[in-house]
Amino acid sequence: MQALLVMVHGSPRPDANREMFRVVDLVKQRGVFPIVEVGFMECNTPDIPGAIDACVAQGASEVIAVPYFLHTGTHVMEDLPALLEEARARYPRVQFRMGTFLGCSTAIADILVDRVTAALPNGSAAQAGC
Repeated sequence: MQALLVMVHGSPRPDANREMFRVVDLVKQRGVFPIVEVGFMECNTPDIPGAIDACVAQGASEVIAVPYFLHTGTHVMEDLPALLEEARARYPRVQFRMGTFLGCSTAIADILVDRVTAALPNGSAAQAGC
């Protein structure tokens, strides 16, 4: 069974995490993955190893881990792959794959143009938020 693990940095500000959970809930509603978990790098629980444990406890035989990050930095390039290597050692019968970070998608340009357009005088700046 496949699981989606959304790996996020996390924030001590609940509003920041709430928006991420809103997006993850939209993904869950699509029903593509029977298991969807969020794991935090910092500031919140569950941490990424704990979220991996939750995926495996629910019967995941494959975990597709996607960084909820816009850019490549130390977390995306080093920390997250290292956490997945540790998971491979803990769960040798589970396959772990790491997807690319969100900013790698060309859809980000469309979103940026949408946000700019909404902020223009004839746009709908009042509706520009989430």
